[in-house]
Amino acid sequence: MIPTPSLSPVLIAAVIAFGGGWVANGWRLNGKIDRMVAEHAQALATAGQNAMNEAARLQKLKDEALDEANKIAQRNAQAAASARTELDRLRRQLANAPSLSSATCASTRDYAATLATVFGECATRIGEMAKDADGHAADSRTLERAWPK
Repeated sequence: MIPTPSLSPVLIAAVIAFGGGWVANGWRLNGKIDRMVAEHAQALATAGQNAMNEAARLQKLKDEALDEANKIAQRNAQAAASARTELDRLRRQLANAPSLSSATCASTRDYAATLATVFGECATRIGEMAKDADGHAADSRTLERAWPK
């Protein structure tokens, strides 16, 4: 009779080989998962930094726009105050003007010439205000078009 080798050493070798392969495959897959987690964390950090940079950029644009709007509002307030002062002066001057019925012909002509001059200055100023209003409207349209959507 031919001696037959026992199955137990072969079976033990197969189990050890299978267990070693199982452990090696686990290490390989764990390494792959660790790399994926690290890549995800890096992508998340990069996206967060990009979002913060964009928020800072937009905040700066908003702050600059508000500063400019405040400067314009201050200039407009000063112009309005100046116009009110001038209007009050003209009202006082008209209220204190001599009655035209008792005025001489020469003084009436002077008064009419002065009124024509004042009217001309008012017309010029109204034209300038209209130009400023057009500029404001253009600025508003530009801001609306340039605002990030």
